[in-house]
Amino acid sequence: MKSICLSAQVEYLDIQHKLLESSEKAIYMREVKPNSDGSFACKIKYITEETFMIGRYLDRELTLPDGDFQYFYANGVKESEGKFKNGFKVGTWKRWNFEGIAKPDRYYAEEDFVKTNRASSPAKFPGGNSAIQKFINENLRYPEEAKSKKLEGTVIVTFSVDISGKVKDSKVSSSIHYTLDEEAMRCIASLPEWEPATREGRPVESSYIMPVVFKLPQGK
Repeated sequence: MKSICLSAQVEYLDIQHKLLESSEKAIYMREVKPNSDGSFACKIKYITEETFMIGRYLDRELTLPDGDFQYFYANGVKESEGKFKNGFKVGTWKRWNFEGIAKPDRYYAEEDFVKTNRASSPAKFPGGNSAIQKFINENLRYPEEAKSKKLEGTVIVTFSVDISGKVKDSKVSSSIHYTLDEEAMRCIASLPEWEPATREGRPVESSYIMPVVFKLPQGK
C-alpha cells in the first residue's frame, strides 16, 4: 500500500486575513496541511515569523474550526487557548495579557450545534488595506531626533478594534527607538473607526498587528 504525502500549502494574508497573491504586502503567512482524516491543520505566523495561531479546521475554506486552538501576541506570549467544536468555542478558554499575566477565564457552554449561517467576519477598515496605508503615509510624522540620528526601520504595533469600531490598546511588539515607537503608536491610535468584527451576527472585539515603516528619503 502506497503512503500518501500530505504537504503544507503556504498562503499570504493582509491585516484583515484576506488572501494575497504574494508576500510583498503580507502581514501574516498561513500554512495549511491536509490531515489523513480529511481535516486541515492550520498555522498562521506573523510575517516576522512569530506564531499567531495554531489549530485545525474541518474544511479547506477554514470556516469551521474544530479541536484545540492557541493564539499568540506578536512578542511570542500566548494570548489564549481553548477548544472549538464544529465552528464554535466550547468549554473553558484560558487567556493572558501582553505581558503574560493571566486574565479571567471565559466559559462557553457546549451544546448540540446545527449548521446555520452564523459566520464570523473580521473587522474592516473603510477602503481596505490600501486606505490604511494611505492614512499612515499622510499622518506619520518623522521625529526630529530620529532624523538627526538617521534611524530607520519597521515598528510592529498590536492593537484592538472594539465592538464600536474604535482602535484601542495599541502597543509596540517590535521596537526600534523610543521616538519611532511613540510616533507609530500615536499614528495607529488616531486611525478612524473601523467596521467591527462580527461573530454570529454580533459585533465582537478583535486584535490586529500593523507594521509602521520609517524610511528616510535618499540623501537625508
